[in-house]
Amino acid sequence: MGDKMSIGLQPVETMNENDQIRVETKLYGLIAEHASPNRLFVTVNRRIKADGIDAMMIPMNIRQDDIYFTLANMKKSHVNGAYIAQEYQEAAVELLDDSDEFVEVYGRCDFVFREGERLIGT
Repeated sequence: MGDKMSIGLQPVETMNENDQIRVETKLYGLIAEHASPNRLFVTVNRRIKADGIDAMMIPMNIRQDDIYFTLANMKKSHVNGAYIAQEYQEAAVELLDDSDEFVEVYGRCDFVFREGERLIGT
């Protein structure tokens, strides 16, 4: 295989300059069926880095049949929270331990925070 430039692929900025995740790094997920091509995580990581925060958002490609497993296991993971793509926002509500008024009124959750082994939706 040739290098990326010789086969016509453009270099793409990824999570941070050196893609290093330390033990202390706060991890956040971007949960979507097609998370990798979604550039939200690149934008968020640029802002995190510019603000000097030791955190990173990672894309998590999750199929419809794995969303419950993924969120349920987030309670015991190193992921501190996750943005939930529109296709999974209703399903996420079922797995929350607590939520804010927005979630209760609209029945959708677009961000989940992990506090200990509890999932808090907003």
